[in-house]
Amino acid sequence: MPNYFSKLTKIDTTFHDVHLPGLPDTAVGTRIAHLTDIHRSSTTSDSVIEAAVALILKLKPDVILITGDFVSFNCKDIAPCAELLAPLEAKLGVFAILGNHDYTSDSEQVKTQMSKRGIRFLINKNVALLNGLVLAGIDDDREGKIDLDRAFEGINVASPTVTMIHNPVVAERIADRNALVLAGHTHGGQVNLPLIVETQVRRIGAKHYKAGWFRLEEAQLYVNRGIGQVLIPFRINSTPEVALFTLRDHSSAAGKIDARDHNANTGR
Repeated sequence: MPNYFSKLTKIDTTFHDVHLPGLPDTAVGTRIAHLTDIHRSSTTSDSVIEAAVALILKLKPDVILITGDFVSFNCKDIAPCAELLAPLEAKLGVFAILGNHDYTSDSEQVKTQMSKRGIRFLINKNVALLNGLVLAGIDDDREGKIDLDRAFEGINVASPTVTMIHNPVVAERIADRNALVLAGHTHGGQVNLPLIVETQVRRIGAKHYKAGWFRLEEAQLYVNRGIGQVLIPFRINSTPEVALFTLRDHSSAAGKIDARDHNANTGR
């Protein structure tokens, strides 16, 4: 399928200051780049993926998080996707989870190929980074198997945790946690037209969590519009996105989320 529309697509870079109660002093100022729904396939141009990688490297984040759907359907896309993502690096590491499309292609090959390029998977696991920040990853709710006890093993519910999920609706299951929750899955609607988009987002099990910020009790959820497309090679009113989050001292602003959107000059 032609990639004409994908090649014309630009990428938005969105910047967000996030205040987490109890964040260790050593983790204040941590810059987290979030990439999701890459969907390397005939409907997503490699040039768009390359542009997203270049954007992230230019931002110089401390850690990079990828929340699934590296490919769409074809196993032959896995190794090329891994090569496209190989340049990604950050001083605290690059971490990921799987999405539903990764499972329906070949989840083991996705993990193998990405791991060879330095991407570490946190599927129902957590890790404390060198600066004291705790990351957790939860498996996909549609094709994987969620195990919250394993994902948050050793983490108190009140402890600040950056959590990766694929489908944003999973955030409802951890709403009592003091967490910044990063998700994808929806593509911001992809074809963002009235009536059509609401139906499509519900169809993929994401309820009303189309894109942007949501507050669920103690958890702060951000739904990234992602990079790629599925089924059709274009988007309408839903520009691809790379997001950068800077963690701030909670004492300076009581739970405030300060989101600033900026368009990146990366149109192809």
